[in-house]
Amino acid sequence: MDIAKLTLEYLKVFLSAPVLLSVVGIIFIFIFREDIKALLLRVAKIKFPGGAEVSTPQSVRQSDEASENRPEPQPDINISGLPTDMSPVHRQVIEQVIKAERATSYLWEYRYLNYFLVYSTQRVLDWLIDLNQLTTYSHYDATWLPIIPAASERNAIINALESHHLIQIVNGLIEVTPKGKEYQQWRGALPSVS
Repeated sequence: MDIAKLTLEYLKVFLSAPVLLSVVGIIFIFIFREDIKALLLRVAKIKFPGGAEVSTPQSVRQSDEASENRPEPQPDINISGLPTDMSPVHRQVIEQVIKAERATSYLWEYRYLNYFLVYSTQRVLDWLIDLNQLTTYSHYDATWLPIIPAASERNAIINALESHHLIQIVNGLIEVTPKGKEYQQWRGALPSVS
């Protein structure tokens, strides 16, 4: 009976919650070790309870990422990005497919911009295009102050246009990008609001 009681006591210890959770934790770490390693490489600083802190120098992290993301040797590729040993017929078909996919992506992007950009933002884009020259933020601000009195709203308009690459600001000058002009042509004239 002593052996049975002793075995039962050992089973109680081995099947207790802390031991089972430890085993599950070790198995979890073993299975997902590569993912955990990648996650830890992306973390710059870890704070532990009690105030202890561990940080990874940015240069070490970047060199590790650069060595992991080193590109594989590529076959001979020309400027269009297609392999040079491809037949002209296949090349033409692939180029047509790429052009069609690019046109489809522009269509969906411009539909999104039509939905996303409010009327006043589209009016500002039209105004910038109609200027036919670069302008400064202060000129834009002074021109639109009577129409859009809130400075935060005027700033949000410029930020929205710039974040969607419809305009670019270089050395304090606002310039409409080719994408901005193409979007305006695709959209057409704005309806007048009374």
